[in-house]
Formats: sequence, C-alpha cells, structure tokens
Amino acid sequence: MSNRRDAFYDERDRRTRQYGGRDKALERPVRIIVGDDVATTPAGQQATLALINLAARVHRHIDVHIPATRLLVPTLVPANDLHAAAVATALAINPVLELTTSATLAPIDGSLAIGLGRDVPKDLDLYLDWAGGRGHINSAPLAGSPDPVSVFGAATAAVLGAAGLFRLVHAQPIRATRFNPIELTADDRAGTDDRSGPIDVGTVLVIGAGAVASALAYWARQLGTDGTGWDIVDADIVELHNINRCMTMTAAHAGWPDGTPIETPAHKADATAWALGGTPHHQWYDQWQPQHDAQRHDVVLTLANARGVRALAAQRGEPLLLHATTSANWTAELHRHLPDRDDCPACRLPDTSKPKMACATGPTIPTEPDSPDAALPFLSAAAGLMLAATLSDIPGAAALHGRINHWQLDLTLDAPPLQPRQHPPRDGCTHQLPAPLRQAVHTAQACRWDHLDDVNQRADAHGEL
Repeated sequence: MSNRRDAFYDERDRRTRQYGGRDKALERPVRIIVGDDVATTPAGQQATLALINLAARVHRHIDVHIPATRLLVPTLVPANDLHAAAVATALAINPVLELTTSATLAPIDGSLAIGLGRDVPKDLDLYLDWAGGRGHINSAPLAGSPDPVSVFGAATAAVLGAAGLFRLVHAQPIRATRFNPIELTADDRAGTDDRSGPIDVGTVLVIGAGAVASALAYWARQLGTDGTGWDIVDADIVELHNINRCMTMTAAHAGWPDGTPIETPAHKADATAWALGGTPHHQWYDQWQPQHDAQRHDVVLTLANARGVRALAAQRGEPLLLHATTSANWTAELHRHLPDRDDCPACRLPDTSKPKMACATGPTIPTEPDSPDAALPFLSAAAGLMLAATLSDIPGAAALHGRINHWQLDLTLDAPPLQPRQHPPRDGCTHQLPAPLRQAVHTAQACRWDHLDDVNQRADAHGEL
C-alpha cells in the first residue's frame, strides 16, 4: 500500500473506526449494479448518485456497472452522463479509492453486490426499490417496476442501501425494511405519499453546517428551493474526517484534493451553502446572533449542539423549531418543538462536554471509552432526509401534527425501524419565551409560519392580531 493511501485513510476513517468500522471490512469490494430500466429515470439516477456518494465515504474498493445515460438530476460534480457522474462523484469524495468498472455482470470473488432496478442479476446480496415516498431494501429480488418519478422513496432507498452495505461487509445481519420520511411510517404501514419539491418555506436560518446540515443541503438541492434565502452559520473548517459523513463535501473541501493535504481547507458553511445557493457566515451562532438580533427568519433549524446553541435558539421566540440528529444506537432522529406543546431543544437535549446526541455523531466503541464521538454517513443522510421531507410539506407535514414530536429511525436494519416518542413541555423551563413575549416578537416582525404558535391562534380568535 502507498504512503499516500495509508495517510488518507488513517485520517479520514478515524471516526469510522471509532464507530465500529474495521479496516479489513472496509477493504472488501462492493459492487453497485444499476439496471437499464432505472438508469433513464430521475428516481433511478437520484438513488444511484446518492448511493455512490454515501458508499465512497467509507468503502475503499467499489466496482460499478452503471449505464452512461443522459443526466436528469443535479450532480455533486460536473459530468456528462450518469456513469461519468458516478465515477467523478466517488473520486471527488475519495481520490485514493480503488474504483473499477465492470463490462459484464459476472460475480467478483469476495465482493458484495447491490442492485437498483429489475434489469440486474437475481443472485445479488441486496436490492433497492422505491414507490412514491417509500424506500425499500431487501435481500431477495423484488417484483414490479420501481417508480420512475419517486423523489423521497428513491432517496430513502439509497440511504437504506448504504446502511445495508456497511452492515454486510461487517458480517452483520439485516432485515427487509421500508420507510417513508414524508408520512413517517415504516414497514407494513409505509404508504407511498411523496412530494416533488421545491422546498418553499421562505427564509431559512441553519445553525451549524455539519453532517446533518450538509445532508439537508444535498437533498434540498435535488428538490430545489424557492430562492428566498438560506443563511448558514458556522465558524468551523472542514477536516478530512468530516467527509466520511458530509454529503456535500469532497476531499478538496478538506484540502486533500489528490489524497494529500496540499490546499487550505474550506469553511463548513461554504461547503454546505453552495448546494443551496445560500449565504455562508463564518461565525459561531452566539457571535453571529447579536449582530442580527433584529432579523427573523421564516424557519430556524438548530443543527449544532455546542456553545449553548439549543438554549439560544429556544430563546428566539420562534413559532416552530426543527432539528435532526443521530444517536448512540445507529438511529437518525427528527425533532419538533412547538411552544407550549413540546419541550424546548435545550431541555430535550442538554448541551454537555460530550454530547450523547450530536450532529451526525454517536459514542465511540466500548474499547475506546476516552476517544471522541464518531459518525457514519447514512446516519446523517437519513436525519437530513427526514428534515427535508418535513420542510417540503409545511404546514401539512406529518411531523407538525399530533402529540408525537420525536422520531427515531433505526438503521441497524435488524429491528423495527421507526420509534415515535413524545416529550411534553418541561416545568420550570428557563429557555423558551413566555407566550406574551413570543406574541410581541411575532407582532414586531411577522414571519410566514407564526400562526403555528398556539398563542397567535388564541389571539386571533380574540381579535388581538
């Protein structure tokens, strides 16, 4: 092995190793086989490029059999066709990747193979399927034809497929799994409701530009946005280990464009904002907020966990706060916070020096109890996808209705995948503004979703607004 390759993987994969990734398993070849029937559809191309994106962040030998069809979807890097886009994406993420292209579908000794579509061999290890907003993974060939215009289903299938490949190379079992992030339903309850975009929620403030924010930006780019403005606030820079889980970031963003550290790293805010056409701000939120105290946004997303961010966000008086995280047990999680109905972000997830639930991170493996938190790409991808699904459907989103305010998607793929939870308001919460102060905030500068706060509905009923 070359010193360049070894140095790249030593740095990039240190978080992957801490989360249980093993070098021998990551060296095992994986094959991605895309059928002609889906390679010419928007859904098939979205699933293909998302799966390649996620796989290249952990696996070190990827073999692809992907038709060179005309591109129909946005790509991470410039390319002329689907095959070229897949290859360019993989090498931009991992410039030392052992990437091969199969001219035939003959099996490769020692490899694991995943198929997209029906025009693929019947003896592969995993198969992906999608219908509307529902994604499906199975170890047996699937009947019927994948939905050619599926949006969230194709994205979900790619996330499930990436999780499945990672588990299989580590000799871990998986089960057939279905999930719909629009409905927040799973397995037999998962329907086919879908949304096609664009995300039209008005101005958006994204606090933090880590892995979940990067995933949200990736999915939002696929959907399109209404162009009213996204502000991305984060002072951190991209380190190589970040690219093992950040869907919009390449090795070049970390300063390793050819697999060696030869350039200045980019700011995370830049590496996320480009995908949204947003405005990056190279400051920590607690530094940025006093300079923009009079500015409100239609939607505020709390996607960071340090420097008291969750408490500061709760004190803004917003009618709705959304955020997504990953957890210690291979779960991607969506959180809703409606004032007076739910607890606030700081009460639900208190900031600590070693967060149990951080942006795309989970605790280290037990053999390394003192090492920092670590992460895997499909966890942050799933968290960002659930957040994108909610944003695509405001105010009718499933996450905004009912008493449930916390959804955990289990990506171990060996248990029922979805666990809904409820967190009531905390007595004595010192973070969330009282109702009269929230109403004053909304009256002083009205924003698009203020009516979601019950205080405004009550006031309107009494003719006070």
